[in-house]
Amino acid sequence: MRITEVSTKRPLSTAALVLVLLVLGVYGMARLPVDFLPDVTYPLVKVHIWWRGATPEEIERQVADPVERQLSTVDGLDYLESSSIEGMYTLQVNFRYGVDVDVAYQDALAAMARVARELPKDLEPPIVIKADPSQLPVLQLTVSSGGWDLVKLRDWVDRWLRDQLVAVQGVAGTEVVGGLKREIRVHIDPMVVERHQLGLDDLVKRLAKENIELSAGRVTAGKRELIARTTAEFASLDELRNVVVARSGEARLLLGDIATVEDSHEEVRVITRLDGKPCVKLSVLKQADANTVEVASAVMKRLDELRPGLPPGVSLGVVENQAEYVESALTGVRNTAIEAAILLVLLMALFLGNWRQVVAMTWALPFTILTNFAWMNLAGISLNIFSLGGLLVAIAVDLDNSIIVIENITRLRRERPELGSARLVVAAVQEVGPSVLASTLSFLVLFLPFLLVPGLASLLFRDLVLVVAGVMCISFVNAIAVTPVIMALLLRSSAGTTSETRFERLVHRVTLAYGRSLGFVLRWRAATIAVFIGIAALGLVSVSQLGTEFLPRMDDGRVMVKVRLPTGAALGQMDGALKHVESLVKDDPLIESSFALVGGKVWGLYTYEIANEGELNIQLIPRGKRDLTTAQYVTRLEKVLAEHPLPAGKAMAMQMKTKGIRGSSLSEIEVKVRGSDTNRLFALAREVGERMSKAPFLTNVYQSLDMSKPELQVSIDRFRIADLGLTASDVATSLQRLVRGEVASRYRDGDEYYGIRLMVPEPMITSRASLEELPLFCGSSGGCTRVRDVARVVEAVGPVEIVREDQIKQVVVRADPSGVSVGEALARLKSSLGAMDWPQSYEVKYGGQAELMGEAKQSLMLVLGFALFFAFVILVVQFNRLRIPSIILGTVPFSLAGVALLLAATSIPVGTTVVIGLLVVVAAHVTEGVLLLTYAETARSTENTDAVHAVIKAATTRFRPRLMTALGVIIGLSPIALNLEDGGDMLQPMAVAAIGGLLVTVAVALYLVPVLYAVVTRGTHELNAVVVADVSEPSPLDTEGENP
Repeated sequence: MRITEVSTKRPLSTAALVLVLLVLGVYGMARLPVDFLPDVTYPLVKVHIWWRGATPEEIERQVADPVERQLSTVDGLDYLESSSIEGMYTLQVNFRYGVDVDVAYQDALAAMARVARELPKDLEPPIVIKADPSQLPVLQLTVSSGGWDLVKLRDWVDRWLRDQLVAVQGVAGTEVVGGLKREIRVHIDPMVVERHQLGLDDLVKRLAKENIELSAGRVTAGKRELIARTTAEFASLDELRNVVVARSGEARLLLGDIATVEDSHEEVRVITRLDGKPCVKLSVLKQADANTVEVASAVMKRLDELRPGLPPGVSLGVVENQAEYVESALTGVRNTAIEAAILLVLLMALFLGNWRQVVAMTWALPFTILTNFAWMNLAGISLNIFSLGGLLVAIAVDLDNSIIVIENITRLRRERPELGSARLVVAAVQEVGPSVLASTLSFLVLFLPFLLVPGLASLLFRDLVLVVAGVMCISFVNAIAVTPVIMALLLRSSAGTTSETRFERLVHRVTLAYGRSLGFVLRWRAATIAVFIGIAALGLVSVSQLGTEFLPRMDDGRVMVKVRLPTGAALGQMDGALKHVESLVKDDPLIESSFALVGGKVWGLYTYEIANEGELNIQLIPRGKRDLTTAQYVTRLEKVLAEHPLPAGKAMAMQMKTKGIRGSSLSEIEVKVRGSDTNRLFALAREVGERMSKAPFLTNVYQSLDMSKPELQVSIDRFRIADLGLTASDVATSLQRLVRGEVASRYRDGDEYYGIRLMVPEPMITSRASLEELPLFCGSSGGCTRVRDVARVVEAVGPVEIVREDQIKQVVVRADPSGVSVGEALARLKSSLGAMDWPQSYEVKYGGQAELMGEAKQSLMLVLGFALFFAFVILVVQFNRLRIPSIILGTVPFSLAGVALLLAATSIPVGTTVVIGLLVVVAAHVTEGVLLLTYAETARSTENTDAVHAVIKAATTRFRPRLMTALGVIIGLSPIALNLEDGGDMLQPMAVAAIGGLLVTVAVALYLVPVLYAVVTRGTHELNAVVVADVSEPSPLDTEGENP
């Protein structure tokens, strides 16, 4: 090749260019951002709307319907998914992959602006955000105090601590949960108000008008200009108590005469505890382009600076630090890569036995890896679990091209010793250069289809594919431009040859034995083909026994115990249930910390308030310090919970899923029962739930929509309110003020403002009768209109949550597999639910990992299809015939049988990462097939020999490098397959699949491909007389120079 000739003639110029690439690589490595997952930007927009106190049905009718009608018209929409729970509406607007997320976001904002006038007036402003895994907290802190109450603690966090952390570079914001938010409460006795003929509406308006600060304008006094400003804000609670709310002659009626004013807190809807002690939780979120590790480290450094100055008794704790696991996982994968590189160097030294060849061979590792860092920096690839996985794959296959070139150089030197070192390496590279190029291109086209196919799997593996592609391109350049220069220089200084080492003699004898066995196999072609068909059949049987999953679970020590009580359970009952669970794990030495959330769920930026739900988030001690995996601990915890059940409700232990993955719900399996009528849906969902609860292969079964939440429904008499000159809105608003209360104004304390809420004390409204006696309106002429005068109050039940997809109501029944893989559990479940009698217009869909697996299956099948098609095209272009490409690709299924066999032997389910291992196997298979059959075709054309002799000579010549490359990849992937370090869980299936396939690929390349080549080319030589004379020559690899 021309580039080889130029590089060997100008070694200093080549060295200078190599130095430039290495410097750029070191620079790029220092600038790479660090994160756990790639930058997965998928087109998803989320809408959050709070309507405090509203029921799920009210939110569905008045919020979900108009919002979803409007957003269903935006361009590029894939599907809508919404949830309405008490006081909160959440909508996920999912766009098709490929849609520009910024355009999608602007379209969603425009749609929300159009629908705003149709929404209730007392909603909090809607929040519309672009979904981004970086919006998950990088750090979750807890603040506790032995001396302060929870009101003062929460106020201190809101007013001081969060400001200190927001100032840290890279921090986008914070979210505070728990504690008690300060609020000024004005408790009104409705009977007292009734005696004075006052209405709550009058009091609300009065307080708003009495608490005011307003600029009156400018006053010019000579040369000065003054601002006239009224200052009538409440300066103290006593001033608030002394507000005149009515007059009777000379007598004044003060607010303090009819109400109790106290400095209190908002209604308690969420309780938080760390290791059983009350606390306030503060989540730190990073900016989208900030580095996770750097932001978390900067925040931790700032906390260390703040600790000496904290108020007495206040302590800070860390519930979760993403940076710790990111660093641990990446360090684990990095250590695995270093171990793989060391093993590869030792293997090469064992095979080569000559320090010059070892230097020329192993030089490829640091050069390609460092240069690849420059490529990663240029392509915007972060240092994450997948890009490091790509480096690991690349390390394993990196030496293939160098092995081919060095093997041919040493072989040619033995055959043509008269050539000078420069001419020798040029001639050697010219012989194998086209084959190296073809094999490299074949490798690339097997991976690059990931960049063509849309989908989550493609987004996740983008970095891995780009890293592998980069390393392979650099490896090719190194093999044809840099390695020849090194070999030319080393050969020039060689002083002669020495005898073979013991290992080389052993390999030579094995090569002779292989040549004889190949002759035997070629003599029994039909039997050989039958044996490989049997291996493929075993592979097919193994495939049927393999489970399936989307992504492997990480052994990160994150466990959740989710507690659900019967709907209608009070927060105090939920608190008692979670304390019971906390007591069960309190003294467990495997637990590093436990964080309890009573009355809801915290996810990312938002807190969901659900009184009958709670969760205990457990963080186990580091992996190296415990003898149980996270999954094993969950199994043990399930037994403990079963032995100590809750008096009412259910406690479910589960391993927390990988964060930042779209569709990665809390449960592995979701069954979506869809239809229009809520009652019918609930009945069907209950039947589905009963079937799932009885299934031994499922656990943690629960459903999203529950119609058993007790309600007091107020049915208004429209004729009666019309006679009184009222409307239904008047009645509903007045009742809302009495029951929920209303923030009439704000109380200023320093620079902070706190709500002033007028409300009836909770102990005065405890039953239907007390609700009916509430006075709604009082007239100046005497007498008040009570609830019972204009409405009928009845006890009923309503839904806890209403879930919709594409505006169709659905009930989601969730579960996790027990003792089987997700795919096997899903298959059994579909069979069970298929036997149900489904009414017309009602249907069932499957979500959770099942949905992700379905989407990934389609994408990955396209990837494999494109990969094999492009590989076929490359082979046809190289050989200009169909026969040889058909042999190479036709034997791929036999190699893949090894993947299924080893996965089945190790009980590893098939997931998306396994596909990378499949591609490594196919790439190795195609590469070896190209080199073997190219050599055989060359021998037939130049030496005028028959196909049988040609393929025997090619196979025996390729035997040693075949062993080196195959063992190199297997040994290189072995550390990650053993999963001895943190972070290996995600990549272990890939490594196991690759190793299993490569073990069979060696046999396919050594025996099946030569047999099929002989069959297809119709070799008629009398095989019984074949003497493998070709392999009786000296070892294919000379040992030039002195051994070390």
